[in-house]
Amino acid sequence: MAKQKLNLQTYQQDILARLKMVAEGGQTVAISRLGVSIAGRNHLVALADVSEVLSMPDITKIPLTKPWFMGVANVRGNLAAVSDLASFLGEVPSPVSSESRVLLAHTRFGMNAGLLVDRLIGLRDVQAMQLKRSANSEKPWQLNVYQDDNGQEWQEIDIGLLISEKEFLQVAI
Repeated sequence: MAKQKLNLQTYQQDILARLKMVAEGGQTVAISRLGVSIAGRNHLVALADVSEVLSMPDITKIPLTKPWFMGVANVRGNLAAVSDLASFLGEVPSPVSSESRVLLAHTRFGMNAGLLVDRLIGLRDVQAMQLKRSANSEKPWQLNVYQDDNGQEWQEIDIGLLISEKEFLQVAI
């Protein structure tokens, strides 16, 4: 039997539809985390923390800001402050490619924030993973670390806690 080719556009549209359903308070989805790659590492974010996933928008740079703050983007008439999450985490800045995505934080956080990630990996069910380490007390936005059946580690990130972190809010140098 021939392997069926993965249609990336259809796959991404399915993820976006599930994000929209969760954001609108639709039925509970068993797979509750979005897997993303940041600086070559696997991370998980709650679908409810993300209002939208965008391809890389045009960004207007803002002078005298920290290197991880990329600038602002016009997203359908609203300005979103876009930050390179890898650079914020102290890693090498994310190279922008066709796979790069910006996760827009949910509006309930009261902040138009976008987080650049290297790429989407897909939906993940943490209930099917094994807890490896509990939350990081020094960085409260870094939640549990899980291990999947393939032995890969997944660091869970709480976007709401991250974007309200004092260090994250101080973009000026």
